[in-house]
Amino acid sequence: MNNSFIGVLKYAYVREEEGKNFYKSRMNDLKNEQSKEIFEMLTEMESDHMNTIKELILNIENEEPFQFDHLKEAENIFEKRELKEIVGGEVNNLTSDLSIVRMAYLIEEDFVKFYEDAASKTKDENLKEILITLAKWEKSHRDMLNNHYRDLSKLYWAEMGFEPLF
Repeated sequence: MNNSFIGVLKYAYVREEEGKNFYKSRMNDLKNEQSKEIFEMLTEMESDHMNTIKELILNIENEEPFQFDHLKEAENIFEKRELKEIVGGEVNNLTSDLSIVRMAYLIEEDFVKFYEDAASKTKDENLKEILITLAKWEKSHRDMLNNHYRDLSKLYWAEMGFEPLF
C-alpha cells in the first residue's frame, strides 16, 4: 500500500472526528427528543467509523492484512433501527432544531462527496472499495437527517399554520 492510501484514510479519520465533535457539541442545543437521540446515535457511529479507519491505517502501516467484511456488515444499520415519532414542540425549539439538523445534513453530504470523489480518483481497488463503503455509511446518515429535517419542517409548518407550496 502506498502513502496516498494512508493519507486518504488519515484525512477521512479527521473528517469523521469533526462530525463526531459537531454532533456531541450540539446535542444539548436540541430541544426535540428525537433529534437528541439521532445526534447521540450519530456521535457513537462516527466514533465507530474513527475506530475502523484507525484500525485500517494501523494494519496498512504494519503491512498486516485487514478484514473488510466487518465494514460491509454495518452498511444497513439505519434500516435496522426504527426511530420514534416526533412529538410536540414549540416554534422556537423547532426553528433551532431545524437549523442544527440542517447543518448536520450538510456535514454528512460533504462526507459523501469526499468519499465518492476520492474513490473515483484512486486506482487502488482496495482503497476504492473502502471509500465506497464509507460513502454508503455517510449516505445513510445524510438520508436519515434529511428525513428527520422534513419531519421537523412539517411540524414547524403545522405550528405556524401554513405550508410552503414546494
